[in-house]
Amino acid sequence: MSAFFADMGYQAVTAVFPLLIVIRLGEPAYVYGALLALSFGVGSLFSLVGGEMGDRHSKKAVSLAGNLLIPLMSVSVLLPNVVFVGAFFVFGWWARYFRTPARRAWLVEVSDPAHRSKVFGFLHALDVGGGMIAVIYSIVLVLLGAPLDDIVLVTMIPILASSLALAFARTTPHPAFHAANTSSAVPSEREERQEKENSFVFRWLLVSAMLFGFSYYALGFPIITVAQSQGSAVLGILTFGIYLGVSAGAGYLLGSVRSKRPLRTLWTLGYLLAALSSLVIGASYTLHFGLGFYYLGAAGLGFATGSVETFEPVLTSTLTKAGNLSRGLGRLSSSRALGLFTSNLVMGAIFTFSQFGSYAYAAALAGSAAVILLAVETKTKVR
Repeated sequence: MSAFFADMGYQAVTAVFPLLIVIRLGEPAYVYGALLALSFGVGSLFSLVGGEMGDRHSKKAVSLAGNLLIPLMSVSVLLPNVVFVGAFFVFGWWARYFRTPARRAWLVEVSDPAHRSKVFGFLHALDVGGGMIAVIYSIVLVLLGAPLDDIVLVTMIPILASSLALAFARTTPHPAFHAANTSSAVPSEREERQEKENSFVFRWLLVSAMLFGFSYYALGFPIITVAQSQGSAVLGILTFGIYLGVSAGAGYLLGSVRSKRPLRTLWTLGYLLAALSSLVIGASYTLHFGLGFYYLGAAGLGFATGSVETFEPVLTSTLTKAGNLSRGLGRLSSSRALGLFTSNLVMGAIFTFSQFGSYAYAAALAGSAAVILLAVETKTKVR
């Protein structure tokens, strides 16, 4: 419920923010890209810090501390100045990154290991379900003539509800998790080999996550593309809604089927599908394919994101030791954030001169991430 309410708040800010910066405040696209780069790039450091603190201290306390600072995004519009708006938006994103590794590790501890994929798939569905509601009320408020500033301020209510839900969550480890990670037996030679292989796969997973991050631009760019090409802010925001809706369904579906090959699912239905979807959006803009193809590309990106958000943490929880779980998830978030830092800078710069070029860049990097995991799959027993 904390995840649901948090996304019900800050995803509305995410949907409105590009319109606020580029259309309302009249800033060029590269300013929006730079603000996202700061959010994600420096956010990678906050992921590392939050991950370390989650292993050393209470995961609940670390999660709650970060969550309570996310409403900074909501108050970013109190002064209509790009520096103030941008700074508070960025600070809120840093708080989100800080709390994410500890929250995910906490979730692993209190849930049955046999249901790991379903747990993260359902978490992603709740994340995105809240985001869907955020998009819906954003569109309704825009149609009713509400100022963008007021829409952003309203988001403080669900974000504070998110922290309240987190405060009531339990911390007792699940018996199955506790039993699986308290064995004092000396590891066998086979287990040591498996640990080395897991370490090898995890290193390359981090590299792939970073490369995917290089391609993983904010949906603000497609929102701008659709809004400008169709002459409608509502159709632009609806792009985000389609992306979120498909993403939620994909996370729940993929988590429920309990894939026995999470690595393969990650690179095929995650990284590779994201590459193809970016090409669809870029081609739609260049060749004037129409609104349907924009939404098809957004849906493909949504499904790919559902796969990535489900199976990246599942693989991390499988490949890392229990005592380093929060740290491992912090490294995962950090790798993605470092990629996002570069992606949104490059996307903003290329987007200013060539929208197709920006989407082609994203497709090339996402495809590279898929190729790396394909190579890892062929060289190891991890599937």
